[in-house]
Amino acid sequence: MNRMDSLKDKTKKHLVIYTMAGDPEMKATETAIYSLADAGVSLIEIGIPFSDPVADGPTIQRAGEIAIAGGTTIANTMELVKKVRKTVETPMVFMLYYNLILSYGTEKFIDDAIKCGIDGAIIPDLPFDEEEGFYEYAKKSGFYIIYLVSPTNTPSRMKKIVEKSSGFVYYILQKGVTGARKKSSGELKELRVIKKIAKKPVFAGFGISTPEQASVVANYADGVIIGSSFVSLVEKCGSDMAKLKVETGKFVKSFLKRL
Repeated sequence: MNRMDSLKDKTKKHLVIYTMAGDPEMKATETAIYSLADAGVSLIEIGIPFSDPVADGPTIQRAGEIAIAGGTTIANTMELVKKVRKTVETPMVFMLYYNLILSYGTEKFIDDAIKCGIDGAIIPDLPFDEEEGFYEYAKKSGFYIIYLVSPTNTPSRMKKIVEKSSGFVYYILQKGVTGARKKSSGELKELRVIKKIAKKPVFAGFGISTPEQASVVANYADGVIIGSSFVSLVEKCGSDMAKLKVETGKFVKSFLKRL
């Protein structure tokens, strides 16, 4: 059984938080993971930095640059996950680009991710209809690959993506890259369509930066995904781990009470 199966719980709205591994250092990522789990998030996304992050906005790009400069890799991020898994039961997934997986070795990546305690992967630059061998190996191994649905997808393509995605469906609220916005201008009407055809949870992300925005989106989706605004919080806390722990708890609470 995959830990992400807990996301099927329809009695509550789910909160998913993204954090960049190694930003500003691995100790901060470790503290963030413990704090997010203690605060009650449903899923933790751990970003792996990449030199050409085509889907990321300036906040996450900056975090990735810091992480790369600090020597963050898939391998040492897996070591961190293995450490925190001794006490953390919250589902965790990697969010990374396919070039990194190819360099690491596709089957080796899945095998090692499972061994360290990662439950799946979100790969923004991997279309659902490519790399079938990778998908089949993941499926056979019980490792969930989460695909992204865009407002620009045709209805037929959207249906195929929804059917193939494992764990949940990641709906991109708006065109463009990630990043906190003052207003959520996403195509919420598409969420109704996707929820009708999906037999799994549908979570929405890209551009949700405030509890108020999350509350609106949660009326349409099973959960919300917060990225850049949490990465900004980590940046502000710097190397102050005690502050990061406290501020993470406040941050999560502010969203959960609006869902």
